[in-house]
This record gives sequence, structure tokens and C-alpha cells, in this order.
Amino acid sequence: MKKLISILSILFLLGAVDLSAKCFNFKNGDGIKVCLPGTGASAEKKAKAACKQVKGSDCGGVTGYSGSCKGRCVDESGKESKELKAD
Repeated sequence: MKKLISILSILFLLGAVDLSAKCFNFKNGDGIKVCLPGTGASAEKKAKAACKQVKGSDCGGVTGYSGSCKGRCVDESGKESKELKAD
């Protein structure tokens, strides 16, 4: 029984860790959203670089993120699409 509780506790903790991808929005991004894996500082840095590549100038700070994008969506490589789902 203790092993079962330990296993369930570990699975619960792993489920609480956010390993999903996100679509980042930017202050000066002109409607560009960048969708890529992760949510941490590294993912944010990659998203800013992809936005800058598409826009041609700095997109400003991240104003939020969501699990999907419709409109002007960009993946990590800078490829544009009309719709992307991150999760």
C-alpha cells in the first residue's frame, strides 16, 4: 500500500510540472504570436528571437501566452502559419 501511495504521489508531482508548449504574445509584436515548446526563460528568449526575425525589429516584452494561436502565428524557426496549437 505504501508503494502505491508513493507511486501515485510521484505521478501527481510529475503532472503538476508544466512541460507543455505555449504561444507567446508581445508588447510590440504587431499581432505576432510565437508558439514553441516550454514556458521558462529559455523558451521566452527563443520566442523573442523568432518574433524579431519575422517582424524585423524588437517585439518588446512578453505580455502573456496561451495554448494556441489564430491569426499571425510563428513557430520557433520563424515559419508563419494562420493557426498553431502549442499544447
